[in-house]
Amino acid sequence: MNERMKRPINGLMMLLGGGMLGAGIGLLLAPCSGAKSRKKMIKMGRTVSDRSDRLMRDLSGRMEDLADTMASMSGKASKMMHLR
Repeated sequence: MNERMKRPINGLMMLLGGGMLGAGIGLLLAPCSGAKSRKKMIKMGRTVSDRSDRLMRDLSGRMEDLADTMASMSGKASKMMHLR
């Protein structure tokens, strides 16, 4: 194998080795068991989902209000243009 072929393979092996080492260290230093971690992640996911749903409903309501205001202003502007 020539030198140009060895470089990408060495880089890939380093990346895989670093990923495995990081995963192993993460498992050793994890603050709680896998079951507890999964429950925490599910709870956090639901919380984020609920918050984003509320935010989107609020944003949607505000956009509807803005559209109504713009439509009202458009009507008033149109009437003013016809008066001139």
